[in-house]
Amino acid sequence: MFKPKYQITNKILSDLTKIVEIKSLVEKSNITPAREIFLKKIATIGMTHSSTSIEGNTLDEYQVRMLADGEKVVADNKQILEVENYLKSLELIDKIHESKKSFGEKEILDIHKSVTTGLIDKNKVGVFRCGPVYIMNISLFGHRELVYTPPKFNKVESLIKDLLEWMNEEDGIHPIIKAGIFHYQYVSIHPFTDGNGRSTRLLTLLYLYQKGYVFKKSMILDNFYNNDRKRYYQNLQTGVDFKSRENADLTNWLEYFTEGFLFEAQKVKDLILSFSKKSKASVVLNKDELKIVDFVVNLGKITSDEVVNILSVPKRTAQDKLKKLVDLKVLKKKGSGPNTYYIT
Repeated sequence: MFKPKYQITNKILSDLTKIVEIKSLVEKSNITPAREIFLKKIATIGMTHSSTSIEGNTLDEYQVRMLADGEKVVADNKQILEVENYLKSLELIDKIHESKKSFGEKEILDIHKSVTTGLIDKNKVGVFRCGPVYIMNISLFGHRELVYTPPKFNKVESLIKDLLEWMNEEDGIHPIIKAGIFHYQYVSIHPFTDGNGRSTRLLTLLYLYQKGYVFKKSMILDNFYNNDRKRYYQNLQTGVDFKSRENADLTNWLEYFTEGFLFEAQKVKDLILSFSKKSKASVVLNKDELKIVDFVVNLGKITSDEVVNILSVPKRTAQDKLKKLVDLKVLKKKGSGPNTYYIT
């Protein structure tokens, strides 16, 4: 039976308390359905970009946004398919969340299939691995270093079963703690030949949704990992093989996990409050205006030249659109002259 070792430190307890407060505020926030859909779309693009970037995908966020809109991009076909698969997998997460209160082995295999179809051999898609795998670190000079050895393939199915049984126990453990431990243990088991990181993050998200930690589906937890990938992997690395990880103390990992959760939850809170306070309830933004706001939310600011490129409009039109958003108090104008930019 799976029995993780950890302690609830004052830092973890403080972060969990703040997360619950933010969760309540977000749930009670009064934003229009259109804006909620818009926020979810931003998050979908952000999650897809961050999670695939962690695995080495080089498409930028604007290209991911184009693919989400059904547009074509010029890039490596495999990387395009990886992004398209992830977008479809997030849709699958929504469907499972709407129909079930928990997930099991079938959902794990279905999500893996969704993530990896067309990217790996057909006989490995949606199937637990049937051979050994080794996690290597490759330096800039091509030097390969073995950093972790997962359990033998014939133990994978029973280890996943034990993990799922623990996940579904009514034991009073906070859902965010369970989500963090699931994330760690699933990566440690490494149940597939490829696609483990992406399926881990998707399943963690699904579990949180099923336990009520939805945040209007606007939170991009993967951003926290992607912004400092080295720290992400360092916190996961508690042993060089599965046997050494079985007895590892997960307290440090959980402090990192709850810290990241709080950081991204606060961003959701700030964004929703910004929409609530700065926007008039009766205002409905058109497609071009939503694209501008989407760009600002993801990249922090925008200039009139960037609006020209995004919308393919004359500079005067771009300036007029930005002025309208400022007048509606959706954006703020900063700087002057050639140095003018806009923020939320």
